[in-house]
Amino acid sequence: MKRRSSRTQKPETTAKRRCGLREARPRVFGPHVGPTRAAFIINSDKKWVNGTTLKYYFFSGPVSQKKAMRKAFKVWTDLGIGIRFVEVSSRDAAQIRIAFEDDGSWSYLGREILTIPKPDSTMNIGWDISTDLDTGVHEIGHTLGLPHEHQNPNSGIVWNEEEVYKSLAQPPNEWDRNKTFWNIIRKLPAGEVKGSAWDPDSIMHYPFEAGLILQPEKYTNGLTPAGGLSSKDKEWVKKFYPPLSAKIATLEPFVSQPVDAPSGGQANFSFKPKETRKYRVRTFGNLDAVTVLFEESKNAQNYIAGTDDSGEDLNGELEARLEKGKAYSVRIRVMYREPESSCAIMLW
Repeated sequence: MKRRSSRTQKPETTAKRRCGLREARPRVFGPHVGPTRAAFIINSDKKWVNGTTLKYYFFSGPVSQKKAMRKAFKVWTDLGIGIRFVEVSSRDAAQIRIAFEDDGSWSYLGREILTIPKPDSTMNIGWDISTDLDTGVHEIGHTLGLPHEHQNPNSGIVWNEEEVYKSLAQPPNEWDRNKTFWNIIRKLPAGEVKGSAWDPDSIMHYPFEAGLILQPEKYTNGLTPAGGLSSKDKEWVKKFYPPLSAKIATLEPFVSQPVDAPSGGQANFSFKPKETRKYRVRTFGNLDAVTVLFEESKNAQNYIAGTDDSGEDLNGELEARLEKGKAYSVRIRVMYREPESSCAIMLW
């Protein structure tokens, strides 16, 4: 885990700068998890529960950089997705902690940021993006759970590998072979990509100069994405984070409610306690899920507790003290469920 350094940004050209997605250990499943179940879990593994309010914090940095990042957050917000972004002044209150150091631009992927200690940044903007909004939008895309699109196994890209390694070893990136492999050469597991079709115009796709791609032939002289969010980017993010519905099922103590969401979907429930006390919430059935309890407020969903039981043969359970008269929601991201299985949730 890399801590913030005291270095300042260098005034170098951004023409061939590349984002470096932070490395993470691949998900390993026990022998009881079959390939279909594992593929569904991987597909949703880094995604947030829809309805989450992600709070972001800026370490010290140029005012112009912070202004550009606020615009980048607004690009995603303007799509009307179910994820909200709120700037906060407390580092400890933020899930997204953004530094502006001479360390390249990078981010962790999706919910990985929850594993990063509070003193550390979860995203870095390593060059001037005041006229380069796409870099900020790209890094936020990683935080939403989008990997690099040029690593899509459906792309058909055949790399001129030694030329790729040579190019990225040069300034301004100066990457070693491991970093280049992780961010470019490595093909993603099929379950991690947006869909069956490759999107060369995705905001998550690098531009590449001539000589780095051998196939498809049309890109041997270089590939430059159109810029901004592509239509497939918008389709993907709305698939996982659709606009929130005002109508959700209501929970009552000791009354089970069905969890009808399919694999990859989400079930949402609301609850208003009639008395202040400790409550338990639990799922039942053959269900791999991330279950999160929020306190609802006018402009945000405040996280109270959450659990991830995916890949384990058990059900998620939460316990928290809830206050009479306040509004709460329980949101369940279904990663995998057995076909035609009966799944439920109960509060008591």
